Amino acid sequence: MAFTPAIAALALAYKENGAGGAMRLLGRALDFSRISGVRWYLAALLLMPLVFFLEYGVLRLSGALPPDPQVSFAEVPVFFAMFFFGAVGEELGWQGFAFARLRERRTALVASIILGSIWALWHVIPFVQTGRSVDWIIWQCLSTVALRVVIVWLFVNAGKSVFIAVLVHTMYNLAWSLFPNHGSHYDPFVTFAILALAAGAAVALWGPATFAKWRYGR
Repeated sequence: MAFTPAIAALALAYKENGAGGAMRLLGRALDFSRISGVRWYLAALLLMPLVFFLEYGVLRLSGALPPDPQVSFAEVPVFFAMFFFGAVGEELGWQGFAFARLRERRTALVASIILGSIWALWHVIPFVQTGRSVDWIIWQCLSTVALRVVIVWLFVNAGKSVFIAVLVHTMYNLAWSLFPNHGSHYDPFVTFAILALAAGAAVALWGPATFAKWRYGR
């Protein structure tokens, strides 16, 4: 499932522009040369751990009392590598291919919401298969849409780098896997609330049309 978006995108890129087009798309997975400035790397690496840190605090304050994190630091690089390759498989399709086509006739915000909705629906069957409740699935889907808005904002401002999208996607899965414990106490409603605030701030400050122009000047 993780690599189907990339496979489909590479097939379509080949159909449009031959082997060269497919290879150029494949190369976008490591297009870090597009990224201008260390701040975008820091944002991609730290944003999702911060979201889950805030979620942990919210749950503690609400009386939910999740257990203390039990982090095995030996697992971190293994999880990172696993999630990174999975994120490449998805983001080559979502951000590397589909977003550009959606963006041709839509604002960045509308394109990101459409793409985020498709991305959310993509996960519904696995959620059902793992026995998630209806309300859990709804909030998780909404948080997925909000996360896509954030990913698009970073993508646009980091030189349209697919690598930055892969990095954010990876860090989301990594932070979730380390949340107490292995995601057992994860609450998608709280995640959605935090990500919605982050997405709303990006839209308000950078503008919904392109996500690339801060209205107060940069």
